Amino acid sequence: MDNLSVSDEYYDKKYKDMQVRLDKLYDEIEEIETFIEAVETRLYNIKQEKISGDNVYQFLLFFDNLYDRFTDMEKKIFMKSFLEEGNIYEAEQEDGRILRSLKFRFPVFFNEQELYELDWDNESTVESVLLMRRAKR
Repeated sequence: MDNLSVSDEYYDKKYKDMQVRLDKLYDEIEEIETFIEAVETRLYNIKQEKISGDNVYQFLLFFDNLYDRFTDMEKKIFMKSFLEEGNIYEAEQEDGRILRSLKFRFPVFFNEQELYELDWDNESTVESVLLMRRAKR
């Protein structure tokens, strides 16, 4: 654009054409920068999960010494770092259990199996809801 001669007969057309091309290049650059930013965000999140996994491992190594010293909030944060979901019964069961199932954020080894979820009922977790109405006579 700098090399265009103002005295050129087609100056305005050339300038406009170059401007359109330049705008397209800037649009492409913007798309690429947005894509790079999204990839960097994903990489950061992956690294954070790895760091969280490493932190959980370190916590587990010192579990006996640390857990009793935790506040209730620290205990909750600790549990959330490796548990995705926990289901409990409304009342203690006959065998003394209150936990129905646990879902972990990473695989655990239990009974020589790699599991993400422990379900002590060994039943389907599908629940049914029934609406009952009294019939009018």
